[in-house]
Amino acid sequence: MWFHAVMSSQLREGESAVCIFDGDCGICHSSVRLAGRLRARIDFIPFQKFDFTNAPIGLTLKRAESEVVCVSPAGQVWGGAAAVAQILRTSRIAPLGMILDSRLVLPAAQIVYSWVARNRGRWAQACGVDETGKSSTEY
Repeated sequence: MWFHAVMSSQLREGESAVCIFDGDCGICHSSVRLAGRLRARIDFIPFQKFDFTNAPIGLTLKRAESEVVCVSPAGQVWGGAAAVAQILRTSRIAPLGMILDSRLVLPAAQIVYSWVARNRGRWAQACGVDETGKSSTEY
């Protein structure tokens, strides 16, 4: 996979960005599936399977444990709401990503993102999803 290229700083043109997320989080899994339905052009990798040995500056295990992190093919790193904005920018609703990434919206979005991230276990349970993001309720 290309993330080995990111780690070695031997990035090639045309490669997609990578998103590092919590593979044990139901909300994260649901979000990755939603990004797929939105045709986001980004590779998703759980931090539990990611090699942080030669990661770009700004991408650490500790950071990935607390927020979603996106890395561009050039090695630029975004976290939290800014990472969500980058994911949306690669999707079929790219204008929403540009709005989210604006100076006026991003600070408020980061506050909301941080609150949701801190309470993601409760959110997953309240939304009725298990650790894989699948519905844990029978209908």
